[in-house]
Amino acid sequence: MRKIYHHTQALCPACRSKVPARVVEKNDKVYLEKFCADHGFSEALISSDPGWYRESLRYVKPKQIPLQVHTTEFKGCPESCGLCPEHQQHTCLPVIEINSACNLACPVCLKRFKKDFQLSRDSFEHIIDTLILCEGRVDVVNLSGGEPTLHPELGDFLRLTNAKGIMQTTVSTNGLRFLSMPELRRLFRDTGALVALQFDGFKPETYVRLRGEDLFARKRAIIEILEKEDIRYSLVATVAKGVNDDEIRNIADFFFRSKAVSLMLQPIVLTGAAQSFTQSEKLTIPDVVHALEESSFVKKGDFNPLPCSHFSCFALAYYFILDQDRFLNLKEFLDHEDYLNAIANKTLPCLDADGFDLIRNKLYDVWSLADAGSLGEQTLERIRQVLRDVTREGFAPNKAFSLGVEAMKAIFIHDFMDKNTFDFGRVIKCCNPYPQSDGRLVPMCSQNVFFQEESHA
Repeated sequence: MRKIYHHTQALCPACRSKVPARVVEKNDKVYLEKFCADHGFSEALISSDPGWYRESLRYVKPKQIPLQVHTTEFKGCPESCGLCPEHQQHTCLPVIEINSACNLACPVCLKRFKKDFQLSRDSFEHIIDTLILCEGRVDVVNLSGGEPTLHPELGDFLRLTNAKGIMQTTVSTNGLRFLSMPELRRLFRDTGALVALQFDGFKPETYVRLRGEDLFARKRAIIEILEKEDIRYSLVATVAKGVNDDEIRNIADFFFRSKAVSLMLQPIVLTGAAQSFTQSEKLTIPDVVHALEESSFVKKGDFNPLPCSHFSCFALAYYFILDQDRFLNLKEFLDHEDYLNAIANKTLPCLDADGFDLIRNKLYDVWSLADAGSLGEQTLERIRQVLRDVTREGFAPNKAFSLGVEAMKAIFIHDFMDKNTFDFGRVIKCCNPYPQSDGRLVPMCSQNVFFQEESHA
């Protein structure tokens, strides 16, 4: 069977020119086919499961543009990145690169900075103010690098985001400095910042291949410290075929039994230092989904694309925590349309007033039937308890967010693009930009493929 889904524009992997392309199903897979007048035909696998791709088409929500854009005149993509008037999505999770310095040299790193940089406090505050101006309200920001815990003003940055009303700041880190710096742990505990900890599996050879050295014992020690000292954290795993794809199930089981609030799985992307890897080592989203479905806690059908971004960029699943080893997928509680409304344009679902009403109204519907049905009375009571806690003394977004983080777990899969898979039809729906100190909000994959060697102010 051969089916053409749509036409788009992509990159020739040889000369990186913009070329005509189409998304095609053939040989029971989905490919991005491209043709360059100088270098001929090329293709890249974008989905190993055409059924997943076809089902993903159901998870498309209308665009939600930002309040303001930096680039007022569209002169082409990616030349106008910043965001431009043609961009079709607002910002859900901005990722602020605060420095280039790092204490590891990971072969799998998607970054390769040509020039060293360290963001100043004034530039950081300007970025935060720009985000608020463009969005009206910013719930979550991520700080990245380099290794952001090496930045001498990290504490000032975390306190500033709190002062600006941002509900959650996450910091992407290898975590090594937490082992020897109690003052760093105290900073995260005092500010409520969340540690987004690299955690790629359990085998020494996994870390040697991806991180350049065996880090497993230190990763376990870091997690033990974070849990003992009640520091919120999430797990972030980079996964590659033939390296640690056989560990995805165990990573998921470990996540559900841990205190981690979320798990992010990122298939390798061939940008930055990771260009030493090959396309044959790259997993697609359904590869990761099917591996996760082997977990003791995940069922077939738990995952779906994130509606606000392009459906090929993210997949996710949300779970209510019922007790220590029981979890309820949010899709089992809400119908399809309510579920889409709950998860679109949000980092965590049902934690704003509209999302809260969705959950409350669904409970009323169940009560009116006088039958808990397949959900069970114990499950409904757990959800009622969360709602009571949220509304005690009135609904407040910050309190709802904090209680929601404690009541839910989330798994995300983020499939970055590189020169082989870059699709201009995807990048115009990016909701994960890298904010720049000059006011631009550059989509992550545009930055990584086209601009990452530029200096940072």
